[in-house]
Amino acid sequence: MFFIHMIGSLAMGFYLLLPFVVGKIDKLAPTVQEGTISAVQLLNRLAQFALILVLVSGIYMIFAWGPYSVAWIVVVLLLFLAISGIAGAMGKPLRLSLEAIRNQQPITQYAGKMRMFSTLLAVFMILITFLMVYSHII
Repeated sequence: MFFIHMIGSLAMGFYLLLPFVVGKIDKLAPTVQEGTISAVQLLNRLAQFALILVLVSGIYMIFAWGPYSVAWIVVVLLLFLAISGIAGAMGKPLRLSLEAIRNQQPITQYAGKMRMFSTLLAVFMILITFLMVYSHII
């Protein structure tokens, strides 16, 4: 189960790089924007499937591997729910920005949301990884 958990975590590692990918997306040429956003959209979908693997394997490991504090479990689950919700919410600006590019309109209104969501995802991923490594801290 640990191996599956690590594979899922690696797939979600894309969220750590996302702020750098999305950072200047509104300043790129429209064809480059379309390709980049399409790739981010695909990787976001794959990472959402990885979230399911991580949830199932993580719940199994909580019960199988011994005592974790209730506070740690609650904080980790809240961070996981935040990551899941933000990753899902990021799908809409990705989809709308692709539509805007195809209609030859600017994506500046969607780029800000993508930057915000990607930054939050990266911060929450760092926090949850820290808590996984140092589970005794809480």
